[in-house]
Amino acid sequence: MFEKFGGADIVFSFVVDKEKVLLKNLAALGAKNIVQYDPFPSPEGNVHIIDHFLRLLDKFEIKYTDKIPKIYLNDEDTLFSDNFTKSSIKNSEKMSVAVHPGSGSKQKCWHIEYFADLITWLRDEMRANVFVVSGPADYKIVERLKLKLKGSFFIVENLALPHLAAVIKRCNLFIGNDSGITHLASAVGVPTIAIFGPTNPAIWGPRGKMVKIIYKELQCNPCEEVERVNCVSKDCFININVEDVIGEVKKVLNWYK
Repeated sequence: MFEKFGGADIVFSFVVDKEKVLLKNLAALGAKNIVQYDPFPSPEGNVHIIDHFLRLLDKFEIKYTDKIPKIYLNDEDTLFSDNFTKSSIKNSEKMSVAVHPGSGSKQKCWHIEYFADLITWLRDEMRANVFVVSGPADYKIVERLKLKLKGSFFIVENLALPHLAAVIKRCNLFIGNDSGITHLASAVGVPTIAIFGPTNPAIWGPRGKMVKIIYKELQCNPCEEVERVNCVSKDCFININVEDVIGEVKKVLNWYK
């Protein structure tokens, strides 16, 4: 560790470190030039998270050509997704939709009953293969979906991110909450519908030419984390009904016609 930090010309720290503990430890390891950068933009400025980090590049006069993240898959990841989908679905002619009902915070999740109704519509009306993405934080949510829908979808569970990206890439559409997986989907270029409730899409929304964010602004949203945890009504999500999402799905399908 000493060789890594001691031999670096500059060290960037994206850790909230109000007490300067990490800063002092890095200096003790021999790091000479340490740049500490707040990983969270100010909520007052409505500066998108991407623009927030690009400001750091501006500070060091590092050039960039695009503000839309893009992920490119290698052959191994693509081969994995080919084998995964072939082993999961029988009818590859049908459209495939990836759905991620979870998030890093349960307060950022659209109601599970709504997701269940949406998946039922995708299955019955659109005849779609539905892949439900599940990570370590999503176990309880996905188990509730299983109970409600009795196995009418395929589980994409605990995959490495490159493999997950490749599986999502094969889908016609992705639907998810404010989560890292939603950003992953938009970055691989899949048409993406992102459902936002208490958080501010102007700051945290995924970017891309084929991204649609569903967000209904109320007097109480966006809100801070403490308010989210203590919120009982969840009006920001209740006001986004299944028909709202279905309407956006139909618009996405028109892109394929």
